[in-house]
Amino acid sequence: MILALVPHYLAMLVAIVIAVFLLRTYLGQVVLLAEFALALVIVFLYPFAVRRLGIEPGIWE
Repeated sequence: MILALVPHYLAMLVAIVIAVFLLRTYLGQVVLLAEFALALVIVFLYPFAVRRLGIEPGIWE
């Protein structure tokens, strides 16, 4: 049951890495707090987006 969460955690990690990469690419060197805030936004919005798409794992119910 817990293995169903692994792809979602990997997707969140990939989304965070890409977002921080894009942030650094377009804004240059930014403070760590901005990167942390961006990561928090992704972590909190990811479950909402997955539920809206209808691909949430059964353990989230």
